[in-house]
Amino acid sequence: MPDNLSTIAKPEAVNTAVTSTTETDSKDSQQAPSNNLQQQPPNEHQPSVPTSPNADATETNAPATADQTPSETPINTAGNSPEAQQQQKAVERDREIVEEFEYLLEKSQQLFSGLGDLPEIGSKYWMPHFQRTFEVYTKLWRFQNQHRLLLEKPEHYGLKRWEVGEIASKIGQLYYRYYLRTSDTNNLLEAFVFYDAIRERNYFKGEEE
Repeated sequence: MPDNLSTIAKPEAVNTAVTSTTETDSKDSQQAPSNNLQQQPPNEHQPSVPTSPNADATETNAPATADQTPSETPINTAGNSPEAQQQQKAVERDREIVEEFEYLLEKSQQLFSGLGDLPEIGSKYWMPHFQRTFEVYTKLWRFQNQHRLLLEKPEHYGLKRWEVGEIASKIGQLYYRYYLRTSDTNNLLEAFVFYDAIRERNYFKGEEE
């Protein structure tokens, strides 16, 4: 099985392309972030992913009077050292990555669940929802691929291979559902790409290790 998923294209009605990204097996190798998934559906906005802002700490120092003796207590500057600041920034960055992944995962699940409630006819009702779902799953797939090594660590998120398989399965189902509505066989082929990758990479056998 080649390392790269075959190039996948979004439905022509959506007029955009989704390219599946390079997989990184669990803790075996490190690869550069993949930017293959690109070109979101037209006239759609990227979801605003919240990140945790850094709270600005403020200090108030009471002015000393002429009758007061300057304090002789030594000031602890260990927490302000460059090493400590760098470590704190790394912790905050890792936490924000996990929070963004959790947001994208929850959002994608909500959108996917809503597919069953869409009317069978009237593309003006169901097509915007499909476009939005494609957009979020595209971003989720690319994001988990870029940050797989971090997300797999138990102290951060503990991402399992079967969870990656779940995401790939949902994308395959999304293409298949679009095929049922449009009869465009290109979407059926794209669904096959993801299901074949799931089978070849044994995503759902990772728990046997």
